[in-house]
Amino acid sequence: MTKGIILSGGWGTRLRPLTCFTPKTLMPVVNKPVIERQMMLLKEAGVKEIVLAVSVLADALKSYFKDGSKLGLKVHYTDEKHPMGTAGAIKLAESYLKNDNFFMLNGDVILNFDFKEMLTKHEKYGGIGTIASRIIEDPTRYGVLIVDGSEKILKFLEKSEYNPPAEERARPMPINAGIYILEPEIFSYIEPKKKISIELEIFPKLAKEKKLYQYPISGIWKDIGQPLELLEGNILLMKDILKSVNLKEHKDNLIDASAKLEGRVLIYPPVTIGANTVIRNNCIIGPNTVIGDNVYIDENSEIKESLIYKDVYVSKNVRVEKSIISDNCLIRDDVLLQGNEQKLVILASFVEVLKNIKIIAPTTTDLSICHHEVVKESIS
Repeated sequence: MTKGIILSGGWGTRLRPLTCFTPKTLMPVVNKPVIERQMMLLKEAGVKEIVLAVSVLADALKSYFKDGSKLGLKVHYTDEKHPMGTAGAIKLAESYLKNDNFFMLNGDVILNFDFKEMLTKHEKYGGIGTIASRIIEDPTRYGVLIVDGSEKILKFLEKSEYNPPAEERARPMPINAGIYILEPEIFSYIEPKKKISIELEIFPKLAKEKKLYQYPISGIWKDIGQPLELLEGNILLMKDILKSVNLKEHKDNLIDASAKLEGRVLIYPPVTIGANTVIRNNCIIGPNTVIGDNVYIDENSEIKESLIYKDVYVSKNVRVEKSIISDNCLIRDDVLLQGNEQKLVILASFVEVLKNIKIIAPTTTDLSICHHEVVKESIS
């Protein structure tokens, strides 16, 4: 029976302060942690047992998923006491994975494609590894795959090794999307108790031995390494869910049945509104907005192009645009939070913004407020 392992040990430094106390893989994406969405995709492909390779903030992940039974899965954990690399991480889980092929995922990527079809192709190829690939316009940020007509990977180049002439840097190429299916033979390539990168040290060997293949994907794939990518990824996935054939009828928005919209509330699609959220009269919500559970938005407020996590209180006459508001924040009356096309306003958990404050992000850097801060003066 195919199993899965998801790497969830990174620091998420580029998403700070959102990731100071919450693992990057627990970042909400359309109101569910990104790693939970991955786990459900694996479950749909027939996976019943998953290993979470944890390190930083491991207790938060263990507390959230426990034994996996709430998702109908069996979840195991491996703890890295010090960084072991991507290959070293799966070597720690060998006892769980050694009897059959398995999926390997990086837990910080928003995905929505058919894992079952990828597994079928992997078994048809007959190699030791299959890499999900995606053709992108500028591949220089990623590992690049050189392939033949049969999907066999002839050469695997990590981003540090891919240095084309300047005129070819924007040439579309298949890149490594960070989703793999591996056979148990992979463990014979990995030395125990040693920091090893599967991308730098193992995949080039498999390619040389002609045992590595690609599986081109066309569904949602979005790295959430930076705040703007997190916002964009939420919007992408929300739109993808709304057009999904799994919905019984066409919808413009994802609004939980327990949410209350009181009086005249204008909704500009697409919008997601979570459970038990209350939005008062004369509010404008959307477009491209995700609001979590148990949020209260008082009268005459406007929220667009933003993420609001659970348990947030937004007072009257508040305007929020191009911002991420983490859980348990309190926004007083007449506040303006305004990001732009390049950079966002970011409030970490338990931030309070006092009345009449304006927080406006520059175009050069995100404007972030750390946990438990009280903002008493305008910032722009």
